[in-house]
Amino acid sequence: MLLRPVALPGPLVLAPFPSLEGNVRRLRVDHPFLPADVHELASDLDSREDGVPATIADSHGGGTDRSLLVHGRTYVARLIPGKRQQGVYGVSAILPLGFRDHHRVARGCLLVRPVRWVPGHLHGGAPGSSDAHWQRLVQAWQQLTEEIAARRGARAPAARHTRFLDDVEQVIDAGERITVARARAAGDFPYRSVSATGEQRHGTRAVYTFDLVEDRIPDEGAFVQVRGEPAQRGRVLTVASGGTSVTVAFDRAVAWDSVPAQGALRIVPGRAVHDRQRAAVRILRDGQSHSPHLLDVLVDHRVRPLSPASDEPEAELDPAQTEAFRKALAVEDLMLVLGPPGTGKTRVISEISRAIAAREARERVLIASHSNRAVDNVLGRLPRDMVVVRVGNEGAVTAEGRPYLLEEQATGLRQEILARLETRLAVPLDVERAEKWCDELGLLLARLRALAGEEEAARSALADARRAVGGPAVSRVDELVAGRARLERATGRHARRTERWTRARDSALRRADRRLTGSLFRLFARRCERRLARAARAAAALADEQARHRTAWDLAEHDLELATRDIPAVRAAAVSLEEVSARAAACRADAVEAAGYCRSAVAAVEEMPALHDPRTARPRTVDRELTRLHDRLMQRLPLLASRRALLAEWREEVSSATGQLHTELVRYAHVVAATCIGVASRPELTGLDFDLAVIDEAGQIGVPDVLVPLVRARRAVLVGDHRQLPPYVDSEVRQWGEGCGDAAVPPLLTTSALEMLRPVLPDEAVVPLTDQRRMPSAVARFVSAAFYDGQLRTPDPDPPHDSRLFRTPMAFVDTSRLPAGRRFEREAGDAELRKGYVNPAEADLLTLLAAHYDGRGEEWAVIVPYAAQAALIKADLTRCTGRPERARRNVGTVDSFQGGERDVILYGFTRSNPGGRVGFLAELRRANVALTRVRRQLVLVGDLSTLTRAKDAGFRDLSRALRDHLAGCGETRSYEEVRAMLERLRAAGDGT
Repeated sequence: MLLRPVALPGPLVLAPFPSLEGNVRRLRVDHPFLPADVHELASDLDSREDGVPATIADSHGGGTDRSLLVHGRTYVARLIPGKRQQGVYGVSAILPLGFRDHHRVARGCLLVRPVRWVPGHLHGGAPGSSDAHWQRLVQAWQQLTEEIAARRGARAPAARHTRFLDDVEQVIDAGERITVARARAAGDFPYRSVSATGEQRHGTRAVYTFDLVEDRIPDEGAFVQVRGEPAQRGRVLTVASGGTSVTVAFDRAVAWDSVPAQGALRIVPGRAVHDRQRAAVRILRDGQSHSPHLLDVLVDHRVRPLSPASDEPEAELDPAQTEAFRKALAVEDLMLVLGPPGTGKTRVISEISRAIAAREARERVLIASHSNRAVDNVLGRLPRDMVVVRVGNEGAVTAEGRPYLLEEQATGLRQEILARLETRLAVPLDVERAEKWCDELGLLLARLRALAGEEEAARSALADARRAVGGPAVSRVDELVAGRARLERATGRHARRTERWTRARDSALRRADRRLTGSLFRLFARRCERRLARAARAAAALADEQARHRTAWDLAEHDLELATRDIPAVRAAAVSLEEVSARAAACRADAVEAAGYCRSAVAAVEEMPALHDPRTARPRTVDRELTRLHDRLMQRLPLLASRRALLAEWREEVSSATGQLHTELVRYAHVVAATCIGVASRPELTGLDFDLAVIDEAGQIGVPDVLVPLVRARRAVLVGDHRQLPPYVDSEVRQWGEGCGDAAVPPLLTTSALEMLRPVLPDEAVVPLTDQRRMPSAVARFVSAAFYDGQLRTPDPDPPHDSRLFRTPMAFVDTSRLPAGRRFEREAGDAELRKGYVNPAEADLLTLLAAHYDGRGEEWAVIVPYAAQAALIKADLTRCTGRPERARRNVGTVDSFQGGERDVILYGFTRSNPGGRVGFLAELRRANVALTRVRRQLVLVGDLSTLTRAKDAGFRDLSRALRDHLAGCGETRSYEEVRAMLERLRAAGDGT
């Protein structure tokens, strides 16, 4: 850990934020060790004579404002430098010290030593000429971070690296300006009512549906806030068909009764995204990226040599997939995996993640992508024994990713812990009763020890009385006592001799296999055996003699008793011994009873030493066992009581919150999955680093977005397809980029890092996947020729084709024979609530086709270029099937389906006009995405006359190539023919 002392020449003034007192009061219920106010905080910081550990942190979410985090022994306080009052720090929070705080300080910290820490007020001014010394602290922190970076091998950015970062930051700033301006111009969206998912009036929810007053609605994906409620902020998940309501997923769950019944939604600028992008740029500027060579890769296109690992995948991979797998395990900085549709990118990612997690070093993998759908597609393929944590908004995460959500797992873990605690606490344990009987047992044992002394004295008195009057019988007993001593000495000598010869024999036998001296050792071993045999015979003779001696002893004792029992002194001594023995026996019985009560009180949780039956065992044996039991009870009862109290405390702690469980789940996860921006959205991930970042669908992720996960990982693999959709760029941002005068900016807007790096990285750092196993071969051959230079192969034969509508897996339904009034597109106005174009004829046929395949239980999707056309089909399909959820999930634009796949894909081109205008369909990668989602049946619907006479030459050539390919490998049917067939099937009830 690096420490940099910072002595300040004056005091630091601490002033509480207005919300501080209430927040600290609530926290102190569970964390009473927190300072109650700034007075206690200042006093505690003043007591740290060596200085206060401090770090400088970005604002929550990665904003431009920074704060000073000061770390006490049990807490961390966030200090905001005053903007109006330069000499004051505002205390915005005092929180319990957590794992991420320890991690932050462990990397390096300042030791801040002002003259004093002084409590103050935000509006009371700073006392005297106090100075916050903020710039001095920032400068010291910068020096410290540079030293940390240097130790990790990072260097200060070169001029070309700085220019690159400046350009990226310029793009981020422009995007934020345009987003903020648009949000302010949008105005409010009044709503007349609100409803929550699930049980409306109980608990908290994150997803709410707002019934709007006007037809004007926010777009899907827009960030909105309930007017007047800053905490009720979220993202529009869906817009209901007809535009009457929107469903919003709040950033965090809010209570149902806290959402105003009537009010308005307001578009809020999505500053958090830009803040997190800027934070990633700052990390690179400061040399704090976990990959010290990331700028070398992105700007200089230099990667370190890559030698594939020798690991074997568990799943069956083709040669290209195996190469990608082995190189990903050995990559030093960054590599690319180029995966056209269906080539098994997800399978490779799964194997990479499994192998990394299985390493002894227990490395952690980050899986990120541009969309929640793309992230969740990977999770279902990961091995079940891996600990996978999905970080994201519950309302935005798909059904595949929801079981892995941090909140879901924390709730499940909490329930499991509580169930186990309840089971343990339900076990009968009466510590108070056990302690009571343990005390009673101790008193009885003390009394028993006293009685044992009296009993021994009485027995000695009886022996003395007998010896005084025993005559010849005493002499006989004395003689036998001497003989017993002799026999015991002889027995000891024989035992030692036997042990000595046994060791000698065993040693000789261990050496008996030696080549030169083995025969001598074997000879010696035989001699030892003979000695042992003689010793065994002598021991048997001694045992016989001892048995005879015991018999003689018993007779002598009996004779002595007979000779003396009628003598008054002996009789009195015997009576005295009997009385003491009787009292000892009664006391022993009481002790055994108390021991039984002790054992029963703790039997369910603690196994205590067993007791012999006092009726048959020797008294001394019983006394020893009772003493051992009492000692064990004295040792264990306090521990049992403490454990019981601790279990109850844990139950209370776990029942009240899951925040600590969140931290623990993330800490021990093999894989953490999130969107690129979501990686920086959760405090649980603060300070968490990753050994490998796998960025899926990287061809669709812009540079500012992809930097967010890349700066958190030591090495990275970008997986994607540079021939499919590029990063989405807002039209206003694109226009700004084209007119900004900086030639380096437009590529940063329109080109992904994967596409930028593909032609400039060495071949060893780029692995293309070429064998596809998703699409029918007829579709794959066209896609390969049109988009992949003929390199995409289909190694496996197609399954048998099964369709009531089409003879081949690739079909085109041509609308060009329809009258112009029916087939032509029209611009979508406010009535459709979307910009773009709609084509009612195509929408009608696509709806009927979707209903047909839905009735057959197929996995299907309708893909169209324009959101307005998608909204029209969703509304028609909902009326046709009565299943709005399936319509919402399976109908969408091309952009929304990248990364997905279905058995049946229905694609409508929408554009139909006499001028051959195709708009953004001219982006050929959009067609590539649409065609390659299919697993079994591809149905295209469009106006071939418009498409093959398009003004855009590239799209015109593609359309003509498609027409020619269908003539040989597919089929082209007329609109009316297919519609009539669908009507016949539906009338005959044969749509299933």
